[in-house]
Amino acid sequence: MPARTIRATATLAVCVFATIGVLHTPAGVLAGLCLLGLAAGTLAAVVVPHVRRAAPARPRAAGLRAGALAAGIFFALCFTISGMLAALGGWPTASVVVALASVALVADLRRKPARSGPGTGEVVAQPPPARPVAALSTDELCTAWRRSYCRLLVTQDVPARRQLVQRRQDYLDEIERRDRSGFLHWLADGARAGSDPGPYLTTR
Repeated sequence: MPARTIRATATLAVCVFATIGVLHTPAGVLAGLCLLGLAAGTLAAVVVPHVRRAAPARPRAAGLRAGALAAGIFFALCFTISGMLAALGGWPTASVVVALASVALVADLRRKPARSGPGTGEVVAQPPPARPVAALSTDELCTAWRRSYCRLLVTQDVPARRQLVQRRQDYLDEIERRDRSGFLHWLADGARAGSDPGPYLTTR
C-alpha cells in the first residue's frame, strides 16, 4: 500500500507540474519541444527493435511501443521541470531533482542484490545428465570423442576439465572394449587427440 500511495502521489505531482509547465511555456518553445519529442519517439521506434530483438515476430509493434514511451518520457520530463521552475524557482527545483535521482539510485542498488541473491525463486537451468558411455552407439562414441576435444580446448574451469578428461578416458575404454583390434590399429596409425577412430573400427 505505501508503494502504491507513493506512485499515485508522484503521478499526481507530475500531472500538476506538467500542466503548469505547458501553460507557462511560450508557444514557440512549446512547438520546438513537441518536435523534439516526436523526433525522440521516432528514433526510439526505429532503433529499439534492432537492438533488443525481444519480439522478432512483431518488430513493428515493439517499435511503436518504444517510440510512444520515449516521447511520453521526454514530454513528461520537459514539462514537469518547466512547471517546477515556474512554481518553485531554480534552487528548489534543482534540489528536488537531485533528491529524486538519489532516491531512485539507492532503490535500484537495493533491488539488485535482492534479485541476484538466493531465495528469490529464480530457477537455475541445469544441464541434462550425460548419457552412460555404454549406451552410446559406436558412431555416437566417435562423435562424442571428437566434440569433447573441442570442448577441452575452450574449458578453463579446472573441475570441469577434470570431468571432461575422465569422460574422454571413458570413451576410449569403451571403444577399446568394443573393437580392440580397430582401436589398436588407430593408435598405431598415429591417433591424435581430436582424430576420428571411426574408420578403423569394424563395429560401426
